[in-house]
Amino acid sequence: MLALPGFSQGPESWAEQARLTGSSQPWLCPELAATTLSAASAELEASSSGAGPLDLIGYSQGGRLALYAAARGVLKLRTLTVISAQAGFEGQTRAARLRADEELAGKIEVEGSEWFAEHWALLQPFAGLRQRRPDLAEALAAARRRHDPTHLAAQLRGMGAAAEPPFWSRLAAIEAPTLVIAGGEDERYVAYARRLALILPHCSLEIVPDAGHVVHLEQPGRVARILARHLHGR
Repeated sequence: MLALPGFSQGPESWAEQARLTGSSQPWLCPELAATTLSAASAELEASSSGAGPLDLIGYSQGGRLALYAAARGVLKLRTLTVISAQAGFEGQTRAARLRADEELAGKIEVEGSEWFAEHWALLQPFAGLRQRRPDLAEALAAARRRHDPTHLAAQLRGMGAAAEPPFWSRLAAIEAPTLVIAGGEDERYVAYARRLALILPHCSLEIVPDAGHVVHLEQPGRVARILARHLHGR
């Protein structure tokens, strides 16, 4: 299992799912040095060279990277799972996000990781996590404080949600059985999940109730059961 976290998250964000799914295989959670999707895809390809078919899972930024790498065909996949993910913002939405990410990246460079950890934890996509699991939300914020701010800013500029031109048109090339998950309260990503399900050739869609953007941490048991069926039912 190759597990890709969201922006500024690390291996600790997958530990619960690794335990709850009951997988006999180790979960590999690489902390990538790359700061663009193309470089990260190449890093994944190099690190998995010679390995057998992979179960690839990614959340948010990690889900976008998983889709990107799968569409390029650089990994040998058994299954693919993406959580709260999309294949690139478009039009004015992309332009606005690029401006916002550049502003945030500059502030991270000036204010540092401590400021970023507090700022990021209070954003709207994480409201469900703060409400349902405040202790975990604080633990994730603590982990963010350990990041190098220069690297965080570079990843935001090069791997942010709007950094890469949209690649929706390339998703039909993905042949691996794919599971798409979104939290029912995360309206934007429910719409993206439904769009992915219409494009991906071998796709199952799961909308998890009573969950927002960080659905696998807000409702870990429900997501683990869905994921276990996808991984072990084949």
